[in-house]
Amino acid sequence: MVENTEERTIRLASIVAVDIVGFSTMSERDQRNAARKVENLRARIEQVAAKNGGRLFNTAGDGFMLEFGSAGSALGAVQDILDKRPKGEPPIRVGAHVGDVVVTATSDLLGHGVNVAARLQELAEPGTALVSAEFRSMARSSPTAAFQSRGQKPLDNIEQRVQTFEILSKRQRFMRATRRYASMGVAVALLAVGAYFAPTIWRFSQQFLPADQQPNAVAAPVDTGSLNGDEQPVIDTLPQTPTYTAGHTFSDCPSCPEMVVLPGGIFVMGSPTTEAGRGRDEGPQREVSMSPFAIGKYEITFAQWDACLAGGGCDGFSPPDNGWGRGARPVTGVSWNDVQSYLDWLNQQAGGLRYRLASEAEWEYAARAGAADAYAFGPRVTATQATFRARQTSTVGAHDANAWALFDMHGNVGEWVEDCYVANYNAAPIDGAAVQANNCARRVYRGGGFSDQAQVLRAAARQSAPADRRIAAVGFRVARTLD
Repeated sequence: MVENTEERTIRLASIVAVDIVGFSTMSERDQRNAARKVENLRARIEQVAAKNGGRLFNTAGDGFMLEFGSAGSALGAVQDILDKRPKGEPPIRVGAHVGDVVVTATSDLLGHGVNVAARLQELAEPGTALVSAEFRSMARSSPTAAFQSRGQKPLDNIEQRVQTFEILSKRQRFMRATRRYASMGVAVALLAVGAYFAPTIWRFSQQFLPADQQPNAVAAPVDTGSLNGDEQPVIDTLPQTPTYTAGHTFSDCPSCPEMVVLPGGIFVMGSPTTEAGRGRDEGPQREVSMSPFAIGKYEITFAQWDACLAGGGCDGFSPPDNGWGRGARPVTGVSWNDVQSYLDWLNQQAGGLRYRLASEAEWEYAARAGAADAYAFGPRVTATQATFRARQTSTVGAHDANAWALFDMHGNVGEWVEDCYVANYNAAPIDGAAVQANNCARRVYRGGGFSDQAQVLRAAARQSAPADRRIAAVGFRVARTLD
């Protein structure tokens, strides 16, 4: 037997599955007419796909599979297919997903991305398109994008439920816009009425004001300083710097992650010698003084990484999702170096050098959330509090947050931090800064992953790897310097 050494290409693609509703009944009634309608539909779908930069890569009687390079192009094709259906064309239903696919020698596509699109198509109502959260996340920036949530759906042969959305048709978009403009019209009318009656209301209210607040009361003199003649005092109208208070959540841009502001303070970093599972590199314990900073509420997800890819960032690297799905699952299989390319892209979106990885001290401070035990929840952790000793990741935020409203600081995926790894804290900074070295052989990651034992999830536990190593259970969350 000859061994097949063919190397198969894996790439990220937007897959659209189209199916004819009631094809079997059509064929039973008039097989020739049904075949003619299928051929006409195929010709139109191929034309629409080509117009939007896609291709038809598979047919199966009454079904068609399309591939597009971006979710925006796929969205345009789906809208054309649904909104411009000619009279007499059989009803169809559509499913769409963004995911990894395997390219065969015949340019056919296989894999999880194709499978999810086909399963979504099976769930769609006639005349509608049902898409995944991954597809919506990458297509929502399109000027014609409009979606309606349809909740989490179970898909055949897929273990986890999938968050789904329906693409709104042209008519549905028109109705939504009409309602929006009607609401705006009502608001404008109310403002006009208020403006018309404002003088009357003002005059009526004056009789209830104290004497010193009456319009004719003498105002205190204004110190004009060195102003001369007709010069007027200058009023400072420059925008003020935002004030970030502890517990405040914010996002700098549509593509930016949700951040939580943490307070400054002093905490004890490292673990006591009596802590179960303690590693020798977790000490000596010492007090660290922390300045306020912000850190991601969640781990960075596949959807956020894929948005970076769609925006031309992340060095074009699409990490595999291991068949578990992308969307709201934490991105995995990215190296410390890969993370730097994401941060470069994110800072471009945010308009400044704001985002970075947390230092090791910042990460542990955030993970403890004011607690001194091994975990933010106490001396032990359970499967209801974190994802560990599991076969795959959970979607971010699947468990309760810690006391500082941060999710998945323990478990799910290990998280890269900024520091270069050293074997102890003897010379570590006491101001929360990252440990750096000219020749850094290994970088630190924290928090433990989905397959780890509980002791690896401890707030003080440390792991490390070369900066170019892509580990299946390691991802990251971002930190931000406060302006």
